[in-house]
Amino acid sequence: MNPTTDEPHMMSEQSKLPRLPIPPLKQTIDKYLESIVPVAGDDIAALAETNQRAAHFAKVADRLQQRLISYEQTQPNSWLEKWWFELAYLTWRESLCINSNYWIAFADDPNAYGLHAAPKPLLPYSPEYKVGQVLDRNSYGEFQVRRAVKFIQKALDYKEMVQEGRIPIARTKNGPLCMSQYRAMFGMTRIPRMGCDELRQDEATMSSRAIIVIAEDQIYSVQVYDDAGRRKPDGDLEAELQAVVADVLERRRLGELDPAVTVLTAGHRDRWSTAFERLEKQPANQATLIAIQESLFAVSLDTTYSNPPGSINANQQNMKCHGTRPGHNRWYDTCTTFIFDRNGAAGYLGEHSPCDALIPAYMLEHVAQSVAPEHIEQGVASARTRDYQPRVKRLRFTDVDATVLALILEAEKEVTQTAKDSVSRQIRFENYGSDWIKRAAKMSPDAFAQLTLQLTYYRLHGTLASVYETASTRMFLHGRTETVRSLTSESADFVRTMCDAASSSVDKYEALVRAAKKHQKLLVDASSGNGIDRHILGLRMAYHRLDALPGEKPITVEEQKVIEDFFNDPILAKSTTFQLSTSGLFPAYYLAHTGFGSAVAERGYGINYIIEPKRIKFGTESKTLEAGKGSNMAVFEPTLRQSLLELKIVCEQANNIPVGDLSRL
Repeated sequence: MNPTTDEPHMMSEQSKLPRLPIPPLKQTIDKYLESIVPVAGDDIAALAETNQRAAHFAKVADRLQQRLISYEQTQPNSWLEKWWFELAYLTWRESLCINSNYWIAFADDPNAYGLHAAPKPLLPYSPEYKVGQVLDRNSYGEFQVRRAVKFIQKALDYKEMVQEGRIPIARTKNGPLCMSQYRAMFGMTRIPRMGCDELRQDEATMSSRAIIVIAEDQIYSVQVYDDAGRRKPDGDLEAELQAVVADVLERRRLGELDPAVTVLTAGHRDRWSTAFERLEKQPANQATLIAIQESLFAVSLDTTYSNPPGSINANQQNMKCHGTRPGHNRWYDTCTTFIFDRNGAAGYLGEHSPCDALIPAYMLEHVAQSVAPEHIEQGVASARTRDYQPRVKRLRFTDVDATVLALILEAEKEVTQTAKDSVSRQIRFENYGSDWIKRAAKMSPDAFAQLTLQLTYYRLHGTLASVYETASTRMFLHGRTETVRSLTSESADFVRTMCDAASSSVDKYEALVRAAKKHQKLLVDASSGNGIDRHILGLRMAYHRLDALPGEKPITVEEQKVIEDFFNDPILAKSTTFQLSTSGLFPAYYLAHTGFGSAVAERGYGINYIIEPKRIKFGTESKTLEAGKGSNMAVFEPTLRQSLLELKIVCEQANNIPVGDLSRL
């Protein structure tokens, strides 16, 4: 990304964007009924009953459709936007840690220095080597601080580009995409409220000159701009962070660390809301909470490190929920948090509600790519202001009452169990990537990846999985996402054909092509506002929340039953119990790992994948064998690799590509 002054303002084409459409009622019902055929499987009676319920619903649902159309005309940006914030995110009461926040690990700096080595380094033949360990040094490193400053500076560069509208407008062949989410990454914080949280972003947060730095659960406000609004140079910010480190070490030595209020942000939202209300009644603690809200973003300095050094899997564990003290040293409510371990391994934690992970991923790839060439040399001082004196401000939580202290202990227990139940892994497939898929398999790399995941799940669990894939609806004003129901009759046929020993490579390839074409059509439909799930959500909300229109025929008791039978249908529920929750990112070379939690605990997997020209990176999360009632990441990885390798053979044999022909890689 190389924005120039000749580029139009980032928001200059927002007025040209169409609004998110409301699909025709019959279209949505027909698509829904088609989508549930593989979900129902052999249960013909249940499928027939669902079809009957849908037919009855179609006769009465036009009144809900008209309510939705009327409601759309009253909304500033989209009929979905307000409900989506509320239902997808802000009313979520379970912990943000793993379940909602996503995590990213950056590529390491090969020139890192002053690294701490493990007392017992893991060696390649060790069973734990591949997974790695997170250890705690209880100290900080010079390189850690200096690398943190590099990321802070590049993030501020990006923040200024956003504020000045210098981010190039994203476009497709159909026109510009909505750019509003770029504004949500900085100065944005979630505030806990009983039952439904709030988001805060306003002039005070957007014009802030400060970030928060968290070390050992102690929070500091660090001014990154001087009193005249000028950006501080690297050396000054290094002095600020070193002052934070010195202060927290002294507080630890004296036993003066404040309670770990931070961990409350990781746990159950209503527990945090209760504590928050008590804290904000005390003026000093309220001032701390406001200062946190009025910061641009957060930086966490950890005392942990990876064994072996450079272990992607150990690093992503630390970014996910702190590798040794789950939920600590983070402020999960902040939209943007950069994390640096004792050896300078870097990562990111994102609060999901204000923007989809795709947008911060663009920012993070830009930031990491900009940091990479700026080598940090040991013994070479960074530029700084002469006689500069750091002025960090400790944001304290004082006089914390017994109730809040008890809630902190509850949160620690909850988040520790959440982390214990979670298994996450970076799976790197190096045999081929998008180049081979497009040239030899002759199909969309995204469709290929989706079908490979379905095949893997079937081989592992012996059943088909309901699949969620994220489709972006940014071609519309304030568009967010739509569900691609990737499990189709065509994909089910492909999976079964692949597992049929009597099927030839041509049979398997033809089934793959049919399924890929179907998937690509569903992706296009979902992106263009013609999906299924958001519309059904809108109809549900029209029934429960929107008043009858003037002159509308009253809904009778019998019709209420018809509507509720449709919304409560077991197959509808099963079709949205997504055992595979998936999303793909653009080729990102500086993002070593991208992860999010599975949507379903029982035999569920959360999978983010990055398809690069020569390899595919899968960031995966599931629950332990016990907590996930059969989820098995240890077997998922080799099964996925087997599926990818077998598909290569199938595609090459079906297309008469000689073994060892590298011309199409």
